[in-house]
Amino acid sequence: MSVKQAAQAAFEAGLGGFAITDHLDLKAPGGDTRFAFDPAEQQMMIESVSKDFPIKILKGVEIGLQPENIDDIRIFLKDFEFDTVIASIHFVDGVDPYTGGYYEGKEEKQAYGRYLRLTYEMIRTYDDFDILGHFDYIARYAPYSKRSIRYKEYADELDSIFRFMIYNGKALEINTNTYRVRNGQSPVLDPDILKRYSQLGGELLTVGSDAHSPERFGEQFEHYMAFARQCGLRYVSYFEKRKPFPLKIEEFI
Repeated sequence: MSVKQAAQAAFEAGLGGFAITDHLDLKAPGGDTRFAFDPAEQQMMIESVSKDFPIKILKGVEIGLQPENIDDIRIFLKDFEFDTVIASIHFVDGVDPYTGGYYEGKEEKQAYGRYLRLTYEMIRTYDDFDILGHFDYIARYAPYSKRSIRYKEYADELDSIFRFMIYNGKALEINTNTYRVRNGQSPVLDPDILKRYSQLGGELLTVGSDAHSPERFGEQFEHYMAFARQCGLRYVSYFEKRKPFPLKIEEFI
């Protein structure tokens, strides 16, 4: 999907703006280069397309954190200015959960717990980001009968992540792509997770559709903003020049 197609889709969806956050997964297992991109080219295209649409198009990147690539990320990003940087975990112990192999031989508690502990380890190691992306990505492709991450079962892991984020001014993302139906079922966002984030003092929240195709721009935004408001969160934010701009959720629901 080109930047122009994305802008057209966002405009038709009634969005006031959006961020292009291309994946950057350096040292991906197996030498996979699908998740590398040229930030200079991306930013040039955004500047060009922005002239044709009355919406805000922000320059972003989604960095995939791994123990092996932290130094490479620092080197890669130092020469570019982004509006927003999302940090995500796409590979666990050299395996992408998307492929399914990660779950083999693991019960849910082991698979999910490892992912959440790695998330905490990685954001402490590399904290030059604005948003923690799809914190429950591990549940998206899981084969278990109950795929959702439930706060009561992972309270220690989630509390550690949230406390670090809140202290360091990071935003939590609700990624609506995680809750799409796959193979006849979908994970559910446990309200206790957002309630706990709010109780601990979390205020920075973003909502992203992780749209890789035009028809999915803004997918279920109103639903999940209303859901977040019911859980005690009052604002949804976007980042520009690495600074958060909170907006009242009531303005969108």
